Amino acid sequence: MTSDRDIALRALDFQKRAKQYALTELPGYDKWSALQLVGGVSEALIAHLDSMSMTLLPGEVPQVSTSVFDELLGDVKDATGGSADV
Repeated sequence: MTSDRDIALRALDFQKRAKQYALTELPGYDKWSALQLVGGVSEALIAHLDSMSMTLLPGEVPQVSTSVFDELLGDVKDATGGSADV
């Protein structure tokens, strides 16, 4: 079982080493977003995603997959009522 101290130490380590990464900096995002545009997703939705970032540890960056981008796009669509003209 993980102790409160261990959790706190991990949180402090994350705060110390984590960095904000724009989605456009993440591997695979540019190709994924281009495919979304070709598939009919509005430029406004992709532009919104382009402006977003994630807080990650450097070692987590290569592990980010297109499923994360799909989920973020779904969240944005849900938040905007699915509108293509955000």
